[in-house]
Amino acid sequence: MEKYNWVNDELLSEIASDKNIKIVCSYIQKPSSIEYGSDVSELDIKTELKDHLKSLGITRLYRFQEEALRTIKSGKNTIIVSGTGTGKTEAFLIPILDDVLERPFVGVQAILVYPTKALSRDQIARIERLSGGIFGLRYAVLDGDTPANIRQRIFMYPPSILITNPDMINYSLVYSDEFKSMITNVKYIVLDDVHVYNGIFGSHVSFILRRLLRFIREKPVIIGSSATIGNPREFFEKLIGDKAVLVKGIEGKRGETIHTFIRPLERSKLSETIRLIRYMQKRDLKTLVFADSHRIVEMIKRLADKYGIEVAVHRSGLKPEVRRKIEVGFKRGSIKTVVATPTLELGIDIGDLDVVILYSIPPNCTRYSQRIGRCGRRGQRSYVFTILGDDPISAYYEAHPEDFFMQNYEQSYIDTRNEEVAKIQLLAMCLDAPLKISGLTEYGREIIVKLIKEGYLRLSKSGIARATIKGRRYLRGRMNIRGIGDMVWIYTENGVKIGFREKSMAIKELHPGAIYLHGGNIYISLRFEGNKVVVRRLPEDVNLITTALYYTFPEIIKILKSKKIHEVKLVHAVLKIKDVVYAYVVKLFPGGEKVREVFLKNPLEYEFTTKGLLMVFPTNPEWNEIQNAEAFHAIEHAFIASGETLIGAAPRDLGGVSFPTGHIFVYDSYPGGSGASAMLFKYFDKTLKRAYKIISDCKCIDGCPKCIFSPYCGNNNRILSRKKAKVILENVLLNKVKYMEFYEEPEGKPIV
Repeated sequence: MEKYNWVNDELLSEIASDKNIKIVCSYIQKPSSIEYGSDVSELDIKTELKDHLKSLGITRLYRFQEEALRTIKSGKNTIIVSGTGTGKTEAFLIPILDDVLERPFVGVQAILVYPTKALSRDQIARIERLSGGIFGLRYAVLDGDTPANIRQRIFMYPPSILITNPDMINYSLVYSDEFKSMITNVKYIVLDDVHVYNGIFGSHVSFILRRLLRFIREKPVIIGSSATIGNPREFFEKLIGDKAVLVKGIEGKRGETIHTFIRPLERSKLSETIRLIRYMQKRDLKTLVFADSHRIVEMIKRLADKYGIEVAVHRSGLKPEVRRKIEVGFKRGSIKTVVATPTLELGIDIGDLDVVILYSIPPNCTRYSQRIGRCGRRGQRSYVFTILGDDPISAYYEAHPEDFFMQNYEQSYIDTRNEEVAKIQLLAMCLDAPLKISGLTEYGREIIVKLIKEGYLRLSKSGIARATIKGRRYLRGRMNIRGIGDMVWIYTENGVKIGFREKSMAIKELHPGAIYLHGGNIYISLRFEGNKVVVRRLPEDVNLITTALYYTFPEIIKILKSKKIHEVKLVHAVLKIKDVVYAYVVKLFPGGEKVREVFLKNPLEYEFTTKGLLMVFPTNPEWNEIQNAEAFHAIEHAFIASGETLIGAAPRDLGGVSFPTGHIFVYDSYPGGSGASAMLFKYFDKTLKRAYKIISDCKCIDGCPKCIFSPYCGNNNRILSRKKAKVILENVLLNKVKYMEFYEEPEGKPIV
């Protein structure tokens, strides 16, 4: 623990001199050692490319870049893992350029796939630098923002390298014959930032890759890269459905970074953020502030304006040209402080940073590392300040900072057997081109049979599946690969469509009376009619939020696997979940004080199939039903918070419901399942022990925001007991269960 106590640093000492904060811990990350490879002149690449690299000042590769060069040139699928800004792009692009030089005019030979449009366009400068000076090599960006005339020019005169994103590939395979004709000679597919393809998004992308391969004549080399992933080869192989070679690069940074956890004592997190920004501007330090919501970002901006502190805002909802102007200004240094949502979490080029301030602690190491990745890349000392709040994750890492700083990156996960995703993607596959079902797996054929029964496909006598008109209409409304399930469309009072939300989330966020943030604006939901919501815009100074009250009915459809740990029965199963929103609570923001509770005239319901865990704990016969319910509801909350820190799940990726009989369900919030609950099944013991730490470390009377309260609780954090949860978990973990009783089936009122 000594290494997390204090770092001797002038800036840190000045900040710590304020008695209204507590420096929880400070940790110095030393520069990583760098292993160099061969001189460029010794590489097995063409002389023309060697000369071009030397003209750019690249005279020697890193060892991992040279290893990637050899592996890719040998035709093996490759996953490259190396720190932010350590040259992953060069590692995969140099061998591709060397090959493309053989035949620069035969059309698209490499597809570079980035998770977002912004990121793909941001990489143009780097690709131009590496390829722009070589005769015959052309590249082009094809995405939703590509004008029609440019798109047509790409199809007529295909470039050697095509830069795009999964959404565009998904759309083009269904609707563009020119696209399918253009990619037949592709030899390389690159998936940059492969860790982003986690959960539902990754499940879609896994299918899209298989669809893409149908139109490529010869099997291409598939390359992935990431700075932050705990199980790179296992995850990448599952994503692409094939074997791959792992190339490990540089783990950390070139300069020292001081990581500091701060807890404000006499002021809000908002005020503490402004104070830190003022410190950094006084020292002329380039600073990036991360917050998780539009509203918090705008509040930081508003308070900064009040005190005459110049900051720029970067978030979704702003026009692309506005965001780009901020990125360029920040990179050049004309802008010194930017406050951003996770729009800047990926590798958009904003240059090197001196300081990153995190308004809230990310739940996992991967998100933390992505946000601080641009710090210290020039070799200078840099700083990361994380402001802890009153929540279970902050409280846990305040007590156990070593668990945060010494943890490995979380293991990424996808569920390639998500039935909802499979139905959409196999239907799309039949629209891409007629599909012969004999070439599918048994699972694929099962899904095709269901699509035929539902009238979305028809099957010829020769076993060819084709989409029906009904199938085409069904797919048209389900081209979004960032989510799954039924969609709810959001309209203003005058009929303007402004967005959409998955229905499983919409009933909790857009019920009548709900305060909803969209595109940086505040709305109130007026009506929820089928798959349509009508909203009205509210003034920007509205200081209210709403939280839905709901109950959940889980039903086990099929048990996938089971085991017993510490006398706890554990089952991973296919579940049917029925959510019923019956009321909502209006609270002040940001304080959270309750204003009123409102019951809906017509409760909203949504039913979906997913995957999840059932944990059956022993009850305490000395307690009544309510007392047992208090214990298990608290364990449910702590278990989900613990799971977020261990598997990297986002706060809304997991849902939960508990019963007074000791039955606790924790399930994937997305229809069909995301793979998160399967990871919790795998790491149940570790998750349960960390949940116990969260509960036992807290010194509150019997439950508070630091241990067992959840902002997503459908019961408004009622019927909770930290002390009773501690008793149950101690008896379980110490194998003292003889005083307990087990129930076979859940009984009593479900509590979420």
